[in-house]
Amino acid sequence: MERHEMGDYEFRDPIHGFIYVRPLEKKIIDSRPFQRLRGIKQLALTHLVYHGAEHTRFGHSLGVMHLVSKAFNSAISKNTPFSKEQADWYEQILRLIALTHDLGHAPFSHGSESVFPDGLEHEDFTDNIILNTEIADYIREIGAEFVHKYGSEFDITPELICSIYHGKNVSNPDFIFLKKFMDSELDCDKMDYLLRDSLYCGVNYGKYDVDRLISCLTTYKKDNNVFLAIEKGGINAFEGFVLARYFMFIQVYFHKTRRFLDKMLVEYLKTSLPNGRYPDNVDDYLEWDDALVWRNIKRDEKSNYYADRLINRKIMKMVYESPTHSNIQEKKMYNLIKNDMQKMFGCENILFDSVEKMAHKIPAKYEIDNEKTIPVLLNYSDQPSTISIESGIINKMTEPIYIMRLYAKEEIEHEAEAFVKQRMKDMMD
Repeated sequence: MERHEMGDYEFRDPIHGFIYVRPLEKKIIDSRPFQRLRGIKQLALTHLVYHGAEHTRFGHSLGVMHLVSKAFNSAISKNTPFSKEQADWYEQILRLIALTHDLGHAPFSHGSESVFPDGLEHEDFTDNIILNTEIADYIREIGAEFVHKYGSEFDITPELICSIYHGKNVSNPDFIFLKKFMDSELDCDKMDYLLRDSLYCGVNYGKYDVDRLISCLTTYKKDNNVFLAIEKGGINAFEGFVLARYFMFIQVYFHKTRRFLDKMLVEYLKTSLPNGRYPDNVDDYLEWDDALVWRNIKRDEKSNYYADRLINRKIMKMVYESPTHSNIQEKKMYNLIKNDMQKMFGCENILFDSVEKMAHKIPAKYEIDNEKTIPVLLNYSDQPSTISIESGIINKMTEPIYIMRLYAKEEIEHEAEAFVKQRMKDMMD
């Protein structure tokens, strides 16, 4: 990191080049809660499959902040709906949301979310960290700077950051517009993680034309409300973006070995954490990162079944995998084979896994009030269209990803594999 001659600080990023950070934002970055993200891998245990996937939530958070500035300024540049004061304020709010949006992630990110205290998610921990640590003071400093520059109506508080990100603050209709940059089918969180995950995993599945996509963002105004939209010329770039996400889920995020390792991690944590859960106290929670969990796993290698499998990379053999988009008949087949395997080999020798994900959540028709709608502005009409109408590719991507797998322990893997093949043959006859 270096000090830029304009007064900002710059980070050299492998995805985006130079990322510029404002002095008060740097206070957040240098804080203990944010520095903790250096020790939280973006893709959990994926580095045990794709060895390059050692990247962390730290770099991702900086990348999202960088992209959200570019996307916001690109969108409002064509049809400016805001005053300069509003635009500066909104951009700073978005930068703070982007910078802090992953603060609450547990060790190994999504891989261990199922051992949160009952009823809590990583977003709840993020809110707690923003509101109840030094992060709150630094956000208030930024707010005070805006109040001094533009007036009291331009204050920024920790509560404002949390409420806009979660869509709970509707006192200003523009806040709904801002939320789209961080939580929609066209958000900067996805824009960054696809490119970042693709690079570090050494695969091409997540690549798309981010510059073209951002350059085609615009705004659409109806009944004094501003909506994030895309120009018709950006449809192909958006198709590439959606397809990149689809392929990354199939090839990386839902990889058979990564899914197995995640299950071993969760089971280890359930057997090793007090009450099988992370602490709910924010100070205690911030002590946990990947390194602490991995040290515990190494400590328990000889005494814990799941720790042994993780440390020594003992991967069960996958003996059955359904099609990527399983239908009702294929789900029935899976359940029959699963039940037969339980009877034949015992539950303790078989591991079951199923995962489901929508390829996208874009409505098939234009609904201005639907939060997932992405309006497409047409040169020949005042009425916007929607991506699903303008893109035949996306319109056809309606079936959810639904993958079911069966794994068998090493001592029965050959017998189990033969058993599955025979059962499938019997069902087909």
